[in-house]
Amino acid sequence: MDKKRNIGWKPDYKLQFSPLFSEPLNLVKIFKFIFYYPGLLLPWNLIFLLISLGLFYFLTPEIKSFTTFNLEIFFFLFIRNLLLIILIWGSLHYLLYKIKIQNNDYKYNSEFPKSNNKAFLFKNQTFDNIFLTIFSAVPIWTSYEYFTFYCFSNNFFQTISFASNPIYSIFLIILFIPIFHELHFYLVHRFIHLKLLYKYVHYVHHKNINPGPWSGLAMHPIEHILYFSGILIFLIVPSHPVLVVFYLIRASIGPALTHSGFDKILIRKNKYLEAGHYQHYLHHKYFNCNFGDIIIPIDKWFGTFNDGSMEIKKKNN
Repeated sequence: MDKKRNIGWKPDYKLQFSPLFSEPLNLVKIFKFIFYYPGLLLPWNLIFLLISLGLFYFLTPEIKSFTTFNLEIFFFLFIRNLLLIILIWGSLHYLLYKIKIQNNDYKYNSEFPKSNNKAFLFKNQTFDNIFLTIFSAVPIWTSYEYFTFYCFSNNFFQTISFASNPIYSIFLIILFIPIFHELHFYLVHRFIHLKLLYKYVHYVHHKNINPGPWSGLAMHPIEHILYFSGILIFLIVPSHPVLVVFYLIRASIGPALTHSGFDKILIRKNKYLEAGHYQHYLHHKYFNCNFGDIIIPIDKWFGTFNDGSMEIKKKNN
């Protein structure tokens, strides 16, 4: 790590996409990508799924309660989601940025965000990010969640059961939801990079050149509306309400990882949990590349992929 040049940790290899869309298809590589660690399912999608199961079966009112709008139920969901994001995001921020349990080991940018920055509300990146998350992201996330439960309760969404559709349900969990979420994210992301939308909407998020966990949903409200709108796919895709929660948990909790600023997170002495999203860090650094993630090679198809070669070249010079 070259602290003099503010160069943090960088992989010594080129970024690559998943084997799901590679040519020719390699079934062994696909199987390993889906089921091995680290991969599509492990660790984070499994963690998100377990969180979703807990939320739906223990902290969500019965679906029939959503037949009409109920302010008390909406407020309950809002507080539930708010406490969840404070617990997870707050813990991650506290460990990585307050007590700095691993200093800047595996941190993409060797510096930590400055506390006095006029670009942000309150001249503080973390306070700015928390404000936008609490007062925009969580209410809009909760609104989409309430709406989907309303649709299930009134049979606007076609409901399936795990018992009668086990293979289809597993397909939704392991492949469809992660792939569709990434596709939707890419399309929305490219859209809000149009000059006018970037100037008045997306620039709010891109102020976070050196992002942290709370930067994940630090967006303009219009961007939040677009970002969470992917949940509407279940108007045409039969599903179970818990899978809607799973989609929203991936969309709401996941950004803490993509914006953590660290490739690995220390869990105990010399043991790290994979959390790498270097491709998205490069997007925050250069703005005009890596609009998607690594499941679908859509950035490669449209010529906007930065595989880290430029970073590796700089590191070796």
